[in-house]
Amino acid sequence: MNDRIEYLNHSLIQHGKHSNRVYLMKLDPRDCATIINSIEELALQYEYTKIIAKIPSKYDSFFECSYYEKEATIPGLYDGNEDASFWCKYLNDLRKQADFEMIQSALDIALHSNHAQKSLPSYFFRSTIPEDIPSMIALYKQVFESYPFPIFEQSFLLETMLSNVYYYGLWDHEKLIALSSIELDPDHENAEMTDFAVLPEYRGQNLALLLLRHMEEKKEELSIKTAYTIARSNSIGMNKTFAKSGYSFAGTLFNNTQISGSIESMNVWYKSL
Repeated sequence: MNDRIEYLNHSLIQHGKHSNRVYLMKLDPRDCATIINSIEELALQYEYTKIIAKIPSKYDSFFECSYYEKEATIPGLYDGNEDASFWCKYLNDLRKQADFEMIQSALDIALHSNHAQKSLPSYFFRSTIPEDIPSMIALYKQVFESYPFPIFEQSFLLETMLSNVYYYGLWDHEKLIALSSIELDPDHENAEMTDFAVLPEYRGQNLALLLLRHMEEKKEELSIKTAYTIARSNSIGMNKTFAKSGYSFAGTLFNNTQISGSIESMNVWYKSL
C-alpha cells in the first residue's frame, strides 16, 4: 500500500509504512510554530523511523533548535532566489545506518566520469495524454518493483497529469520505451525532474539524458527557474545523467525512500535554468 499524501494543518505531507517516514513536502508559513510537534506526534503514533522536511531555508532555525540534521540544500529553489533545506530526524538507530563508502564511491564515479557530449539517439518525444496511461503503467511495472508514489494506479496518473505533473515519453515507432516527468511548483517557479524509467532492452543509449534535455527545453513554457531531482544514490547511471547535464550535487538523504523493493538513500541535484 502506498504512503498517503494529505494536509496536516495547512502543510502538505506524505506519510506511511511504505517508506516508514513522515515527509513534509510543502510547509505553510502559518504552521511554522506548530508543524514540528505535529509531524513528530504523527511519527510517534505510527512508529515511523524517519522524518524528512523540505523547507525554505529562512525557517532553518525552527528545525535546528529541535535537533534535526540538515542533509541537503538547494540554492534558489523558491522563485530563483530563496534556498531550500532538507532537514531530518532519525527515530531509530538502525535507520541511521547506511553504506556511506558505497554511496560516496558511486557519487565520485558520477562526478568524475567523462562528461564529453555524445550524440543521442533519435526517438519520437512528446507529452503523454490520458490514452497513454495503460502503456505508462505497463512500463513502470517493468522498471520498478515498488515506488514512493502510486504510479501503478490509473487514477493517480490521471489526476496528476491533469494538475501539476507533465509526463513525457519516448516512442520507438508505436512502442513506449521511456518515461519521465516534470513535477511543477508554479507558485515558486521550480520543478522536480523525476519518474525516469527506461525499458531494460533500451538501456545504455542515454535515453534518460535525452528525456532530460527535452524537458529542460520546456523551461520557458513552464516558467521554471530552478530544476532539481532526488535520484537513487546507487544508480550510477542516473547520477551521471544529472552530472553530465550541469546539475550540482546538493546532498544525500540517507535511508530515505522505498523504491524497487527496499528503502534507499537518495542524492539531491539542482540546476538554475
